[in-house]
Amino acid sequence: MFHTVFFDVGGTLIAGESSLKVIAREMDGFREEEIFRYLVDEFMKIYLDPKPARFYSIKELLALTAKMAAEHFDVADISGRAVEIYRRNHFDNDYIFDDTLPTLNKLRSDNVKIILISDADADVLLEQLELCGLMRYFEATIISNMVQAYKPSDKTVAEALKHCREPKDGILLVGDTEVDMQTARKMKIKSALINRNGHFKHEADYYIKDLSEIFQLKENNN
Repeated sequence: MFHTVFFDVGGTLIAGESSLKVIAREMDGFREEEIFRYLVDEFMKIYLDPKPARFYSIKELLALTAKMAAEHFDVADISGRAVEIYRRNHFDNDYIFDDTLPTLNKLRSDNVKIILISDADADVLLEQLELCGLMRYFEATIISNMVQAYKPSDKTVAEALKHCREPKDGILLVGDTEVDMQTARKMKIKSALINRNGHFKHEADYYIKDLSEIFQLKENNN
């Protein structure tokens, strides 16, 4: 039975559109897809750099890549609005998946330790979680700009391991991306990859289409 569950947030507990997508649309709606692909590529180069010159917050990465795209595509530079776009996008457009609250309530009633592990900017994420009533479920939070590192960095893993207790096979990390699964592997805990459309692109210990399936995993893990 799992005694501890780590949850990613975006794409796992909360749904929403990428802020990069919004930036691309506001830059040039006719070339939205092309600009979006460029933004994602440049964003991920910095985000996945194992030894960056310094840590860049999500808002800084959005501003930096928006400026690069403006120069590359010769469109208006809206990098100065990155913070506004990031906040507006998450507060106005995000929503909780239908399976989120029932799952968190059941885990809490089973006395499972629930921990947040997210690549986000804490000022935005924590406010959002409070507003949507999710913050009360987490016993601890591991957020990238507080750790000054992104998943699956050694710094993030070390911070997460502070909240782990034996047996390790009773710990699960639930997320929707490859970096989530890599983080679980580095922590040497079980991973559950969620994709509500059933399209699983990354290697994981478990594959789920609904958060409620966690409780079947618990039974299988006894």
